[in-house]
Amino acid sequence: MKSRLDLKSWLFLYPLLQGLGGVGWWCLLLAVPESRSLFLSETLPERVLLAFWLPDGVIFVTGSFVLAYGLRKQRYWAGSVLLFLTGGIAYVSLYCLSLSLATQGGWLGTGLMLVCLSLMLLVCCIHTGGHCGKAEHVQNQIPTDDA
Repeated sequence: MKSRLDLKSWLFLYPLLQGLGGVGWWCLLLAVPESRSLFLSETLPERVLLAFWLPDGVIFVTGSFVLAYGLRKQRYWAGSVLLFLTGGIAYVSLYCLSLSLATQGGWLGTGLMLVCLSLMLLVCCIHTGGHCGKAEHVQNQIPTDDA
């Protein structure tokens, strides 16, 4: 049991690194325009890639930093932010996958998003103690009048 608690106390590190990675990725794209070709197919213009700045900035980067703070400080709302962020990353990951399948390109970005999604799902399972969606976990959280 102690190892799970120790792991949960370090869980904030992944979203912190994810947010920093997002900032670094955008710095790379903006500072080195040649790097954009790594994330595009031959049929997609750069503006498709650059259009992700707003959702990435708000959801991926800011959401990751907010989650890291919430997990580190053990805020009651951290679980809600975790689920919101994971859902946002799942949506973008599936969008990137369908775009790569349709254009036969941009696989590096798709791969990175799928890795982020996999790690976020792992963070969800660790945060919930492996009780993802189990009814007894929800039932144990409901206060009763039994004394």
